[in-house]
Amino acid sequence: MPPTGPEVRARTVPRLPALDGLRGVAALVVVVHHSLLTSSLLLSPYQRPPARFDAWSWEWFLTETPLHLLWDGTGAVFVFFVLSGFVLALPASVGAHGAWSVYYVRRLLRLYLPVWGSLAFAWVTVLLVDRHHGVGSTWLQHRGAYSVGGLPRDALLVGGVDALNGSLWTLQWEVIFSLLLPLYLLAAHLLRRWLPAVAVLLLALVGVGWVVDSLGPLRYLPVFGLGVVMAFERERLAQVAAAIDARRLGWPVAYAAVVTALSAYWLLFVVMTPTEVPAAFGHTTGVAGAAAAVFCAIHGPAFRRRLESPPVQWLGRRSFSLYLVQEPVIAAVAIAWTASVGAGLTVAIAVPLSLLLSALFYRVVEAPSHRLSQRAGRAVRRRVEARAARRTGSTEPADDAAPSVSEGSRAPG
Repeated sequence: MPPTGPEVRARTVPRLPALDGLRGVAALVVVVHHSLLTSSLLLSPYQRPPARFDAWSWEWFLTETPLHLLWDGTGAVFVFFVLSGFVLALPASVGAHGAWSVYYVRRLLRLYLPVWGSLAFAWVTVLLVDRHHGVGSTWLQHRGAYSVGGLPRDALLVGGVDALNGSLWTLQWEVIFSLLLPLYLLAAHLLRRWLPAVAVLLLALVGVGWVVDSLGPLRYLPVFGLGVVMAFERERLAQVAAAIDARRLGWPVAYAAVVTALSAYWLLFVVMTPTEVPAAFGHTTGVAGAAAAVFCAIHGPAFRRRLESPPVQWLGRRSFSLYLVQEPVIAAVAIAWTASVGAGLTVAIAVPLSLLLSALFYRVVEAPSHRLSQRAGRAVRRRVEARAARRTGSTEPADDAAPSVSEGSRAPG
């Protein structure tokens, strides 16, 4: 990586608001997903062996058709991970660099402070609503498997998380990827001529991870790598987009392909109960679909316009907060009232309540945390520059090469 100074860290990094919108939509899908998992019936396709429903029943339509995208939490997480890889690699891909120490301070504060706030919020919900009632699905009952002793593990993230706020499991991989980002960027630079082949290899590794349980990290870490590849291949992807533009039905076909790929795992249920290898194929195709969804968000005119609309942008700005508060809210709502009535009522109450509380959490916790991370980053950068100036006897900024963390570098929602 060329050793340019931190002063160019954001000048050439494009702002892509549609990606914030996509993140917001994915976070909302997770909220619906968890709300429906409070039903034993709708949880059953996710269990081993997975249940299958009679063709043409409402459960079949909701589960084994592309309608599942409306509540496919797994696909939403794939989108989160591709987005994180893309956004964090984007500055380096366009030649903007800064000090690694600045990056780590800003990124880790940006992730950890809201996470710790969400753990405090989750404890408030369990004080208000006892989770040990044994109601609802096994997913809902497992929300009671938390302990005070698990809090340090939850707060650290990298060793896995407890059931207090189980959604934090994705933040484990976000933190690990964030720590490993220099290696991802180094690999992208060294293999730049072969990045299309690298993308295929990454998809193959995802498949291996879903087949071999002991290689579980391969299910997720290569997904971030796909985002990194996309950042470094932006020019080639723009050429692909131009070719799609030139065809009359180019984008409708592209959107249909994204829906099909993201739905691949569930479409397999139409013809079989997926065993290990077909299921791995379905998940791997879903990862490819997540990457294609990011591509369409950047280049697809109709999709981009909708993602840049004010309501979706509002959702995108609060996507991390929404993701952090939704599971404790859903557990409290379902256990206190709706689990005995049905998942539909859980959705009707928990989704708007999660949106409301996410707006409050964003104002009280996430936005101040973001500002603090920026101030801390600026303080570290000043120290780096001062140290470099003393070392060189110059007033020029330091040479430490690292990507900047732009406003759009949000964690998953």
